[in-house]
Amino acid sequence: MRKILLLFVFCSLAGCSTIKDYIPSRWDDNQAAAITNLQQATRHLDCSQPLAPQVQLIADRVEWIDIYSKSKGTRDVAKLTVTFDTTLKEFGDRVKAGPVSAMYCDLKKKIFVQQADILAAAIMGRF
Repeated sequence: MRKILLLFVFCSLAGCSTIKDYIPSRWDDNQAAAITNLQQATRHLDCSQPLAPQVQLIADRVEWIDIYSKSKGTRDVAKLTVTFDTTLKEFGDRVKAGPVSAMYCDLKKKIFVQQADILAAAIMGRF
């Protein structure tokens, strides 16, 4: 009873819309498939091939997750991709600037794979 009263007081003072930020969203098949596609794209990044189209493919996959998550209203998933977006934008800017060394590309690929795996664990871990 005390918890219900506290919840009511919290909703009265702060507004019930803020509660949604603390409740994780539910499982979504489309988001699960999209994050798997992103993981695959990061794993198949080939540093010996032209990088611009590969970066664009990865960016498109992240954008799909962002658009879908925001449209569906799963704010928690939409917040997850911010770090990945930043890393990808950095790499994309570097690719546009000129030739990228194989070592730099390999290091970024490892970071992309790690970040995609972290996103997948968060998205796939819901029930």
